[in-house]
Amino acid sequence: MNRGKLAAWAGTVAVHIALLAALVVSVRWKHTETVEPMAVEIVVSAPRPVPAVAPIAPIAPIAPSPPAEPAKTVPPAPSPPPVAAAKAPPPPPLPPADLARKADEQLKLKAEQARADLAKQAAEKKEIEKKEIAKKEIEKKEAEKKALDIRQRELAQSQERAQKEQRDQRAATEKQAREKELQEKLARESQERLAAQQQAERADKAAKEALAAKARAKAEGDYVAKIRGKIRGNIILVLEPPGNPEAVFEVNQLPTGEVLDVRLVRSSGNGAYDQAVERAILKSSPLPKPDQADLFQRRLLLRFRPNE
Repeated sequence: MNRGKLAAWAGTVAVHIALLAALVVSVRWKHTETVEPMAVEIVVSAPRPVPAVAPIAPIAPIAPSPPAEPAKTVPPAPSPPPVAAAKAPPPPPLPPADLARKADEQLKLKAEQARADLAKQAAEKKEIEKKEIAKKEIEKKEAEKKALDIRQRELAQSQERAQKEQRDQRAATEKQAREKELQEKLARESQERLAAQQQAERADKAAKEALAAKARAKAEGDYVAKIRGKIRGNIILVLEPPGNPEAVFEVNQLPTGEVLDVRLVRSSGNGAYDQAVERAILKSSPLPKPDQADLFQRRLLLRFRPNE
């Protein structure tokens, strides 16, 4: 846009300079018969000169008419004829040397003005280019800053996401650890309760078994005591053996209590006592039956002492 304006202005200056040059040439041709020809050298660095326009001769002013007299009662006198305005003589033409000098001065002024305008246009163009460069530099810096802000924001978001993932992973790990610890604790407590329950059950069972064994032992003792009591009532001795020796017999019986056989397991050392006890066992058949059927024993080991 600045180059177009500059070209248009330069064209206008060239047209004016060309017109001025044509005017100078015409003036020289007009005065060739009366004035001795002279050489005029015009050196300008600008485009072709433009001739200056010749000044227009001034027109003489028209003399004003005399003021009219005031009206009278008498008839007015006839007005004098108008005075013709005198024409001023035209100014004498300038000598060719003055015209050439004036044209040269105008050309120099035009050239200087053209150079000044060109310099101004160049300065304005340079200033515009400088402003455009500064604007582009500002836009470049703003774009770089915007890109940097975007990168920093993306980096911050990426770091935040990574930190969040780490926090979530750490929270999940801690949760899993807590759940595992809780499960292990519950399992331990369950095992402890089960062990305690089993121990209690074993203790209860042992206690029950002990009570049952004790009750069975008592029942068996009572059963054997009834058998020994019946047999002792049938022992007949002529003489009491000295001391209190023990004789042990094995008795084989039926569930009805009938004695099948009797065998001396250990003698008391007194044959008469041993025989008396054996006869008493056979005489006591059938032997007393137990209160409970499961207490029945097919083979009984019976011990006897004289002083019991």
